[in-house]
Amino acid sequence: MESVIDLLTECDRLGIRLELQNGEVVCKTPRDRVPDDVADRLRKHKSEILTRLQCDRIIHDTLDCVSGDCPTGWSPTPGDWCQLGEIQLRIDDARERGDVETVRQKCREYEQAAQEIFHRWTASKAG
Repeated sequence: MESVIDLLTECDRLGIRLELQNGEVVCKTPRDRVPDDVADRLRKHKSEILTRLQCDRIIHDTLDCVSGDCPTGWSPTPGDWCQLGEIQLRIDDARERGDVETVRQKCREYEQAAQEIFHRWTASKAG
């Protein structure tokens, strides 16, 4: 049984671009450049691909937000890594299961934890 990750990896290798638009999977590559067997497999796994792209979008948006809020000069402590790492493991697990709502919830936890860490660090530098 083929995994969605294997199919998406093959699409990357072939230069086939898939995007999430308005809650749908959209192929940005012209049809004549997508081999028939790949197109058939994409249709077969469409719901799984949609779930994967939704999870990836949530994670990407969270990391963009957190990196934008990261204070200049901040360097994570081992405790910071542990706190964020535990949440990241839960995000990864939910992503692998295709659990979009848990990915969303854990990403909110990650963002909140990062904000608390940044606030603590900023306060320690001010005082």
